[in-house]
Amino acid sequence: MGRKRVAGYSRPGTPGAEQLKCEHWGKTRKKLREWIRRYLPNELAGWAGQLGGAALTNQLTGSYAAAVVAGTIGASVGYYATAYVNGVRWSYRGLVGRSWPMRVLLANGLAARSIAVEFGPAEAIDSIVVRAVALYIGPFVLGSTAVGFVVGSIVADIAFSVMAIFSYERFTGLLVRPAPRTEEVTDESAATSAAA
Repeated sequence: MGRKRVAGYSRPGTPGAEQLKCEHWGKTRKKLREWIRRYLPNELAGWAGQLGGAALTNQLTGSYAAAVVAGTIGASVGYYATAYVNGVRWSYRGLVGRSWPMRVLLANGLAARSIAVEFGPAEAIDSIVVRAVALYIGPFVLGSTAVGFVVGSIVADIAFSVMAIFSYERFTGLLVRPAPRTEEVTDESAATSAAA
């Protein structure tokens, strides 16, 4: 005869459905926090560069097409300047025990490799196709230059982020990452550092 299942019951020692949901949600939240910490500063700097470049170019030339190109370049400069500085900072901290010129050289090399691996494919697709098309078509579809530019930027940013996160998760061993945060200090470690 078949086994009967009792609703809401699981054998002792095995995780129940609710526990599995909580564990999955906990892992998902941890990943979301990790991605936000990694990409939000880049996105904010990219937006500032994009809006500044586009507004200045539109003001100087009156050409929307030139503003789109300047906005695309400004977004890349702002985004990658921030990513590069963070990459150098993170890798420099991990190279303790080397002379400072070698630390600086290696930190810059690791940051450059990290940016190429993590963002290279996403940037190629984004700059050549997605962002330019989204920024150019957005105002025509929505009937407003400002709203179309912002919506087109958001669409392009989402597409770029999905591609960058894929590279980040797939090639994580080749990337510069910040040192893990210390969540709490144990009594033993506090006593050890106090004694030193």
